[in-house]
Amino acid sequence: MTDRKQNFFAFAIILGFLAFRIFYVATTGYDLSDDEAYFWDWSRHPALSYYDQGPMVAWIIRLFTHLLSLSPFSVRIGAPIFMAMTALVIYFLAKDMLRSAVLALLVLLLFHLTPLGAAGGIIMTYYAPQVFFMALVAFFLWQTVKTGDGRWWYPTGVCLGLGLLSHHMFLLFTAEIGLFIILSQKNRRWLKRKEPYLALLLMLLTASPLIIWNLSHNMVMFRHALGMMSKPQHIARPLNELLQYIGGQAGVQTPLFFLAVIWGLCVSGYRGIKKETGIQTSDIKHQTEKQLEKDKYLLLFCLSAPVLLFIALLSLGGRSEANWPASGYITGAIAAAYILAEKYRTGRRPTRLIITASLALTLIIGIIASAVMYYPSFAPKIGIKITPKNDPANRLYGWKILGGEVSEILKDMPAGTFVAAGGYGQAGELAFYTAGQPEIFALPTGRRFSQYDFWNKNMDVAGKDAVFADYKPMSEKTKSLFRRVKPETCLIIRDQNSGLTRREFYIYRCYDYQPPVENLFRF
Repeated sequence: MTDRKQNFFAFAIILGFLAFRIFYVATTGYDLSDDEAYFWDWSRHPALSYYDQGPMVAWIIRLFTHLLSLSPFSVRIGAPIFMAMTALVIYFLAKDMLRSAVLALLVLLLFHLTPLGAAGGIIMTYYAPQVFFMALVAFFLWQTVKTGDGRWWYPTGVCLGLGLLSHHMFLLFTAEIGLFIILSQKNRRWLKRKEPYLALLLMLLTASPLIIWNLSHNMVMFRHALGMMSKPQHIARPLNELLQYIGGQAGVQTPLFFLAVIWGLCVSGYRGIKKETGIQTSDIKHQTEKQLEKDKYLLLFCLSAPVLLFIALLSLGGRSEANWPASGYITGAIAAAYILAEKYRTGRRPTRLIITASLALTLIIGIIASAVMYYPSFAPKIGIKITPKNDPANRLYGWKILGGEVSEILKDMPAGTFVAAGGYGQAGELAFYTAGQPEIFALPTGRRFSQYDFWNKNMDVAGKDAVFADYKPMSEKTKSLFRRVKPETCLIIRDQNSGLTRREFYIYRCYDYQPPVENLFRF
């Protein structure tokens, strides 16, 4: 197969998934997730940065909601587009590193078919730009290693800055690059060259909006990130939390693929770090090829293993989510393909059969998981029973109905009545789905600090009435913020097929808001 045909197949896969996901986002009619609604609310409050993360996700949403009419589709369309761009970069990176279009196509398929990849292609969060810019960083850094041309450092620095505007995890990704330089015998020379330091300067200049905002807001975003690491949500049993993290990774990546990534990284790390006397040879060409191969292993390891290990350590304190190490699988997947392909070439027939069967099973699991995720009604047809509460899409139901109900209640309330919520997710959903898309007041009731605490400073709501909605009954602490509270209704969202309850929303009419004397939110 010619190189042109290989690229054609890759483009066909990428464009096929892109077309399907755009069609899916346009036709399924799911409500926004709470994170998507929250980030949309960021986008209508333009700023250099925000409390939780950098501004990139808000800028992307603002772009598409201005190019298109405002709707869940325009909020979400950035996800499949960035997924396609990321896939394109990963394909060319894998093809270049593995020297095999077949293996690159395999990595491309796995990237699209894992449950995390399937969700990332339709849900717009800061992971869409984060993974894209990390893929570009890996691509440009590999060009630096392969060619020795220092000019590749400059786009690397710009992408690191754009990545930092997307997610503060890029501070760790920058450290991964430093780790690679220190461990690589050949690339240690960059420590004495100007290019990496100019790249670091480019990173800081590109990320300057985030830096300026934080300097003017007491570095609150970075303090929040450190707080996430140091303050567990509950008293955790370390071993149990670590096992949940590992199980979560196996779930969102499929079990066999996750094991292949771990194995590939272990082998790559060993080969990249160990000392090899065979590199010292009079054959300069052979010596250069051996060193490049060693650096390839090391690069695959350094751009993946540290983030997976770092979040595993966080999980010991109960502080991790399954999607946090998403960017670690870019080079992790390439390492898995690299090592498995080598094992297949050198292995005997039983080994080859095991690898082939495992790959086929992984692809089948990925296809089935994606089908069930996109179309839950497909699950019973293959013998899988999913209750509404276990449905991955359950959080995408009911918000539009809730917004309509709140809108009707507001018509009967006095002028000046505001809409109140508890957490940032509920506030974002109410902001998007309530008629007129009003500013939402997030009540200070023991919740964690959020961007709403910046916006709410400009809202004069003392003494005014409110409509409060949440997916749990109003707490006594929340009730104490009003002179009088009247329960309005419990809105039950049911599954159209089974009639089972998907979720419940509790709505209250609240009168005469009394701001608390002390801060009741958790930083």
